[in-house]
This record gives sequence, structure tokens and C-alpha cells, in this order.
Amino acid sequence: MSNHIHLLVTPTDKSDLATFMQSMANRYVRYYNAEYHQTGTIWEGRYKSCLVDSDNYLFTLYKYIEMNPVKAKMVSHVADYRWSSYRHNALGDADNLISEHSLYRALADSREQCHDSYRQLFDALDISLQSKKISQATLAGDVYGSNKFHSKVAQLLSRSTKSASHGGDRKSDEYRNQVG
Repeated sequence: MSNHIHLLVTPTDKSDLATFMQSMANRYVRYYNAEYHQTGTIWEGRYKSCLVDSDNYLFTLYKYIEMNPVKAKMVSHVADYRWSSYRHNALGDADNLISEHSLYRALADSREQCHDSYRQLFDALDISLQSKKISQATLAGDVYGSNKFHSKVAQLLSRSTKSASHGGDRKSDEYRNQVG
């Protein structure tokens, strides 16, 4: 994208994501500053992330990410964006930056069938109801997934995984009953 990037990363350990992001950001800043004869940081704030229920929402997230250049009117078709994983996933263009997720590889037995299956899945997926949820989960650092997934993660963390509303209408009976 013109002012941010989207990455779908499956770390093996919870600290791996932070280490990867720090390393990637530092390397890119050094490259960018050398290339354009500048100094200082180019990133605005910390990266945003969310834990994703891959079993149920991986391909929704793929489509959300791959459709961003179309949504931003940078290209008219998802395959036209040079940096999109769509070209690898759906068309079979080799890209050594992409490590295929096990659920992607499980779409079919052969690579060609995987590409065909992915294209069909991509075309059939309606993400209109999920786009806002993905954005909200990412910005808030929340969990994105089914209620069952939320429950599983909440149990592992011993805390809620859904953002609670803050404050309230102080004139409402519900609010008054909470505060006594």
C-alpha cells in the first residue's frame, strides 16, 4: 500500500512476531534511508496485529488483505497489484517471500489445483460483513475469530478476549445499577 503494509504471519512462538517485525522494520528503514539519502525513522507508531482463528477465518483474511489495493483504488483488479500475494495464491506466480500456509496447501493435492481452488474460494467469499471486524480487531489488538475460538483463547489467557464497552450512558438505569 502507499502508506502501510499488510502481512499475514504465522509465528511459531508469541515472541517471534515482535522479533520479526522489529528486524524487518529496522532493515527496511536502513534500506530506505540509504536509498533516499535520509535519516531517522519512517514508521509511525508500533505495528498493529490481531490473533486470528485460522481454521475458520484464514481465507477471509487473505481476501481482506489482497483486496486492499482495489479498495484503495490503486488498481482495478486484485491481480494487477504488484505486491499482492494473490498472484502467487491464485495464479501460481512464484514468490519466494511467501511461505504457503498449511491450510492453503490443503486446498488440493497439486499446486495447480491449489491455485484453482483458491481462485474459486476467493471469488465465492463475501467479506463485506467481516471487513469492519478485521479492521477493529487489528487496531485494538483483539482476537478475530469465532465465539468458540474466543472462549478457547480466553481460557488460555485467563481473561476476556473481546473488547468491552467503556463508560456508559450515566442517565440509564443499567448504568445506575452498576455503580450503586
